[in-house]
This record gives sequence, structure tokens and C-alpha cells, in this order.
Amino acid sequence: MIRSPTLVGYLTFWIRMASLRSMLVFAAVLFGCGARSVAPSGSGAVLGEGVSFALPTNGGQLVRVPLSSVETTVLDFWAPSCTPCRATLPRLVEREAELNAEGARLVLVAVLAESETTAQAEATLSSWGVHDSFLIDRGGVSESQAGVRALPTTLVVDRRGIVRWVAAENTSTDDVIAAAAVRTGK
Repeated sequence: MIRSPTLVGYLTFWIRMASLRSMLVFAAVLFGCGARSVAPSGSGAVLGEGVSFALPTNGGQLVRVPLSSVETTVLDFWAPSCTPCRATLPRLVEREAELNAEGARLVLVAVLAESETTAQAEATLSSWGVHDSFLIDRGGVSESQAGVRALPTTLVVDRRGIVRWVAAENTSTDDVIAAAAVRTGK
């Protein structure tokens, strides 16, 4: 059998290309093409809408949301009486440095009932091992301006105040960090 150098060269070229394509597909799957996997956003009336409000901190300073100093604000709405908040909020606070590294800032918002005091909210956070400052909502701002209907609620908001991601029920802390990272473009 006589081999044609053209045919052998042609077949060698395609075998090498097939191997290269396989390696590229493997790398894309392995490294996700540089993109992060983000859990789908939960539903919410505010998804894609703008939020803007100002609330006092537990220290008395007035803070405007969205924060102008960062690309992304992660708003975590909670209440002292919220049993699920006891599990989710401390885990998110533990990973706050990761959010900061992604260009995001975590803002805790205590949605207080008329009978709840700032001191009770501080004591509750302390019992959860959290000593961060927080915003205080006593007048329904969370519901009217951010569409918060249940607690806990976590929103990822861009610099302009547009809600880009809403945590679905049973969303993990990893999902929140990934959503904040994607929104900041990191």
C-alpha cells in the first residue's frame, strides 16, 4: 500500500486539531470559561427594579442605600424574632471578607416590630456571635422600598440601586457571594 504524504499530513493535522479541541472543551468545563456559576435569582417584585432609601444605623448615623462607595451592596434583611435568620445571617457575616474582596459590601437591615428595641436587636446579634452595625427599619421601608415580604431576605443591588439578584429560599452563602461577584464583574 502506498501512502500519500498529503493524506497522512491531512489526517495528522485533524487528529491534532481534535486533541486540541478536546483539551479546550475539557479546560472550559474544568475552569468554567472564567465565569462563576450563580444560582438563579429568586423571584421578587423588585428584581430589576431600583431601590433607594435611607435608614439610621444602630449607632445613629444615617446611611443611604445603595452605597455609593462600592459597586455592589448585599442587603440582608433580618429580625430578632426570625428563626431562620439565626442560621443564615451569621454564616453571611462570617464570609464578609470574601464579599469585600469581590467589591461588594454587606449591609444588615433589622426589620423591627413596634415592640422590639435597638438594644434587643443588638443583644440578638450578639447571641448569634455577630457584632456588626446594622440599619434599623421601624417604619416599613424594607417592604415599601425593597419589596421585602418575608424574612430573611437577601438582595444584591448594583451601584445605581437596581436589584440584580434575589436570594431564593434555601440559598447558600456561596450563592450570595457568587451573585455579588458576578454583579461586580469580578
